[in-house]
Amino acid sequence: MTDDDMRQSRHAPAEHRIAELEDEVDELRSANEILLSVAAYFSNTGVPPTPPGTSGTLAASADD
Repeated sequence: MTDDDMRQSRHAPAEHRIAELEDEVDELRSANEILLSVAAYFSNTGVPPTPPGTSGTLAASADD
């Protein structure tokens, strides 16, 4: 095994875990968007709430 192979094998588990966590973040963001849409549907205002840290992209897509 070369030095390059050994370095890559040490980083492989961490890179795999990072990819798993990024997938989980995507799933959680999608679930959050669904929950915010449902909350807006059942609210009295009818205006979807804007999640913290966003520029209102969810509110813009609710008009479609």
